[in-house]
Amino acid sequence: MPCYVLKGVSDGATDSGRDDLHRNLAEVSEALALQVVAGMEQFDQTRPILAVRMANFVKVEHTLFSLPLLFAGAWIGAGDHWPGLKLLLLIALAGLGARTLGMAMNRILDRRLDLLNPRTIGRDLPRGSLTLTQGWLVAVIGLGLYLTACAALGPVCLRLAPIPALVLISYSLLKRFTNLCHFGIGLSLALGPLGAYVAVTGGTATTPAIVLLTLFTFCWMSGSDIMYALQDMKADREAGVHSLPASFGPVAARWMAAGVHGVAAVTALQLWRVTGGGMAAGMALIVTLLSLALIYYERLPLEFRFFPISAIASLAGSMIPLLGGLR
Repeated sequence: MPCYVLKGVSDGATDSGRDDLHRNLAEVSEALALQVVAGMEQFDQTRPILAVRMANFVKVEHTLFSLPLLFAGAWIGAGDHWPGLKLLLLIALAGLGARTLGMAMNRILDRRLDLLNPRTIGRDLPRGSLTLTQGWLVAVIGLGLYLTACAALGPVCLRLAPIPALVLISYSLLKRFTNLCHFGIGLSLALGPLGAYVAVTGGTATTPAIVLLTLFTFCWMSGSDIMYALQDMKADREAGVHSLPASFGPVAARWMAAGVHGVAAVTALQLWRVTGGGMAAGMALIVTLLSLALIYYERLPLEFRFFPISAIASLAGSMIPLLGGLR
């Protein structure tokens, strides 16, 4: 019978071996256990069908929280009116394809880094529940979906389509070079409502409302990603991955994230004023500000603060222009 042998090396063959054993045993045992679990999952006969695994691979359910931002951009582009069901469906299709492309490329390009991080070693590519070829297939499907929707939205969208696609494909590489990598994912999401606005207007001339919505999205996501990176600080330092927490420590990183989210809060307030300052939109503004503040409430688990708390901030922020001047 073929078999696999896994060995965790916790000490060297020297006089200091006993000290090495006591110092390293817990960490090595944990890493060995994770490898055993990942290996056993390859033989799990109850795992979901391929289509379900592909959907989990790119976290399709998270896309639902980004759609309101796209719809808000489309609403602004239509002059605070209903832009039409066909346009919204095409915009949603483009958003789904773009996010699928971005998530798939992130998982593909980071697969070796994910193996070095206890938090991410259980992702589909490291644990073998999806092959690299299947991962590339998901990325190609996402790109095809995105480009097809852009073509249907008009020649301007199709000509501009390579810009967001390039950002989505490459943003995960930034962590190899700069600790400002968090702003790469912020940019990739911020292009969503701006793209929806262009799809409706058919041009690139902007208004204060869409500029503010784009800036809010950029700052919301960038600040949240800084906070999310706190849990990977130790693994990032060991793997040589650049991030603000790994570079400056947790306290400084929290302050940096708070500064970015502060800009998001001010932008949301200004967006409320520009789009009518109504009572209903004011309630959405309050939820946005409270959600941004809860991201720093340390009694809540960090992952819970990222999702759904951070996602609620974006959802409420997108409702500010959608509710507009309703009183």
